[in-house]
Amino acid sequence: MRLTGVGGVFSAAHHPPEGGDVHGHSYEVVAWFDAGEDARVLQARLAEILAPLDHIVLPPDMASGEAIAEHVGRGLSGCREVEVRRPLERIFARWIAE
Repeated sequence: MRLTGVGGVFSAAHHPPEGGDVHGHSYEVVAWFDAGEDARVLQARLAEILAPLDHIVLPPDMASGEAIAEHVGRGLSGCREVEVRRPLERIFARWIAE
């Protein structure tokens, strides 16, 4: 199996689930598709999904990397998998299409 991955970044804040002060992170997102689609088109589609998330306080139902990955994956038709990374903290999440 061959896949094509495209990436994007955004910064957003969230309320920690365990309580505490609102704080922000930089997120790196990689979306994977079946090989053969134009990567530039796929990257533009990913950018459209990420733009509304940039520089906001994420709603409580999207405060985890897993929730962000699912939101992105379900918003991109044909997406096979999404990785969300917080590289500075070395924290990762993944959504895989069913």
